[in-house]
Amino acid sequence: MDLLRTVPLFSACSKKEFSLMAQIAEEHEFGAGDVICREGDTGLGLFVIMEGETEIQVGGKTQRQLGPGAFFGEIALLDGGPRTATVLAMTPVRLLTIPAWSFNAVLKSQPTLAIKMLQEVCRRMRADQSSIRT
Repeated sequence: MDLLRTVPLFSACSKKEFSLMAQIAEEHEFGAGDVICREGDTGLGLFVIMEGETEIQVGGKTQRQLGPGAFFGEIALLDGGPRTATVLAMTPVRLLTIPAWSFNAVLKSQPTLAIKMLQEVCRRMRADQSSIRT
């Protein structure tokens, strides 16, 4: 669970909020070549990469690769909408997942967590937009 502490999305969490997030995290494994999630599918949670390498594709085109400590699925986790990208396992991958239904229960008990997470998502979106312009 120490890996969760390194995820920027949870960086502003209180000890209690972090403890609740760690309690609902589940571990999953994928083999090389497996589709972890598919663009357009319903998003069911957040993923944090513990081991391995992934490839992020949008519209069938590779956008970037992510490795240990990186995370994806935060937009679908927060808004319940469809996945914005396809994520493929390039090597065997071990992930921590935070299911949306468990996450929503935590938010109901800790509503300030939503504000903290939205601030981090906005920071990431601004950084992505800035990198597109340069």
